[in-house]
Amino acid sequence: MVDNNSYKWKKFANSIDSIAIVDLNAIPSASGQNQIIEHYSGQGFVGQGYLESVPENGYDSWKIAAKRGLEYAFALVSNNWIVTITKIEGRALTDTNPTIVGYTVIRAFFEKISFQLDNNQIETLEAFALSSWTKPYKELIPDFFNLSFTEHLID
Repeated sequence: MVDNNSYKWKKFANSIDSIAIVDLNAIPSASGQNQIIEHYSGQGFVGQGYLESVPENGYDSWKIAAKRGLEYAFALVSNNWIVTITKIEGRALTDTNPTIVGYTVIRAFFEKISFQLDNNQIETLEAFALSSWTKPYKELIPDFFNLSFTEHLID
């Protein structure tokens, strides 16, 4: 179930469903620097078919991608922000991957601050996000600045 504070991005393309749901708050930063605060309290995987909500520990690839998305978004705006991410939800390996999370965070942040990307930027970023579904599946961390990926290696 999605609450009213949540931003949901969903797309069906190339026979693949992509979805992520994000809750975040954004307030202007008086310090003149951007800041990302993460406060996750989800349960992770609870059962097949259910949305997974990022817990305090784990889901590192999603957390890294969320931060990468915000860093990219910060570069496109002139003001500095303090962003608190409180929830990321999706279905790992089937409908949600790190790039889908990062892209959804970008969109959620821009909605919160009432910033509009132009259509060409949206199309480019969306095509990049959707290109992240490759076989065999790998946890790919997005670089939204260069539109490239690095494989997330678990320590």
